[in-house]
Amino acid sequence: MGSRVVRGSLAVLLLAAPALLGAQGGVSGRVSITERPGERTEDMGNTAVWLVPQSGNAPAAPVTTASIAMQGRKFVPSVRVVGAGSTVEFPNQDPFSHNVFSKRQPGAFDVGSYPRGRTRAQRLTEPGIYPVYCNIHPRMTAWLLVLGTPWMTQAEGDGRFALAGVPAGRYTLHVWHNRAPEQVRDLVVPPTGIDGLQLALDARGWRYVQHKNKLGQDYVSAGDRY
Repeated sequence: MGSRVVRGSLAVLLLAAPALLGAQGGVSGRVSITERPGERTEDMGNTAVWLVPQSGNAPAAPVTTASIAMQGRKFVPSVRVVGAGSTVEFPNQDPFSHNVFSKRQPGAFDVGSYPRGRTRAQRLTEPGIYPVYCNIHPRMTAWLLVLGTPWMTQAEGDGRFALAGVPAGRYTLHVWHNRAPEQVRDLVVPPTGIDGLQLALDARGWRYVQHKNKLGQDYVSAGDRY
């Protein structure tokens, strides 16, 4: 689910290296997702877009506190993009217990089981893509994208996105959705920025695959009744 990477080249503007220093602009555009015939995209907001400079180090990502609630046996929202070092809270709004965990290495965590009205939190310092599950309810899945760059965002419901304050230079552009192979492109940002990028993802090959519980075992069917 979104684990494959497709590389390519996006030739937006070719400039001499001295012209690519100093100025800052914006990078904006729109993402589309190709679905199987008869299906339409209902989760465009799960799309993440970010830039990584091809030389030097990116400035530190913003450290924030984000929230993913548990409502109706779902994670809401199911995708969050945060900077490395941020904290994610998991408030339980259901009338039964949940147990939030991720097995990603490095960075695995397990906040334990807790009832309605309680919140537990996890600080995430290791950059990467974290699949997040509930150990009680097998259909619950969320994704945490923990990034080490300040130029990151999630698309709007219509696929539009905007990254502000991007210095002129050469970058690697990442476009991710949990149901599509990740797209990776080389991108040259001029001093005036870029507007109108058209980016495409392909979700036609996505199929739901049941994950294991935190012990690496199949869920028991009774676990999804409460």
